[in-house]
This record gives sequence, structure tokens and C-alpha cells, in this order.
Amino acid sequence: MLHAMYSLILAAALAIPGVQPFSIDHPTPIAVPAEGTNATESVSASYPPAVRDALKQVQKSGGHTIVRADGKTYVVIGVGQRPTGGYRLVTERVERTGAHGFVIRVREQKPAAGAMKTQVISYPTLVVALPDAQAQVQVTIS
Repeated sequence: MLHAMYSLILAAALAIPGVQPFSIDHPTPIAVPAEGTNATESVSASYPPAVRDALKQVQKSGGHTIVRADGKTYVVIGVGQRPTGGYRLVTERVERTGAHGFVIRVREQKPAAGAMKTQVISYPTLVVALPDAQAQVQVTIS
């Protein structure tokens, strides 16, 4: 009888809209269109090995690093450890500043006050893929 009541409570808690029992934070991928085009390129989370290695480094320490692979420049950005889930990085703007120059503006989005958060340490990251293998990148995180 007691087990049935616990099962009902768990089922009711999971049925609340918007509540997910588990959250796995993956880097948010974004691709910048090639010069002279407006089309964006889809970037999957299956990055080249060098990008995956850079993600491991940036997740813990924060900051950003640049990886050149597959004819592109990948900018791997992180803000380090956060106390709960619900944190993420959002690309505010990617602008071209010259033949190979780019400025990437990123902001950290924090969970809303009073929002339910997963009680797990998280490491918000973002990967920006630029279509220029020689890109010179400046990153601003706010």
C-alpha cells in the first residue's frame, strides 16, 4: 500500500507540465553564415575530436578557445562551474569586422528567480562554428 502511494506521488510530480526529472546540458551549437549569404548552417553535437577536447578543458576552467578543423574555425566558450542546472550561454551577436575578423558577444542566462532547478553542478558551454578557417575572433562574455 505504501509503495503504491509513493508511485502515485512520483507519477503526479512527473506529470506537472514543464518539469523534467533529468536534464543533461550539452553545448549549444551555432553556425554563422558564410560571407555574402544569409543562410545558417546546422551544427550537430558530433564535433571533431579537437573540439571535444577543447570542450572538456573550457567546461571546467571557463573562458574560450579556438579550434581550426574541417575548414572551419570553432570557438568553444564556457563560463565554468555553476551550482545548479538552468544556466546557459546565449549568443547575442556575431559580427564580421573584416576579411577574417569576427566579434562574438555572448551572455550568460541564469535561471529565473524561484524557478525549479536541477540540483546538479553544471558547466554551461557554447560552440560557434565560423565558415572561415583563418578567422581572427574576439569573444565578449557578459
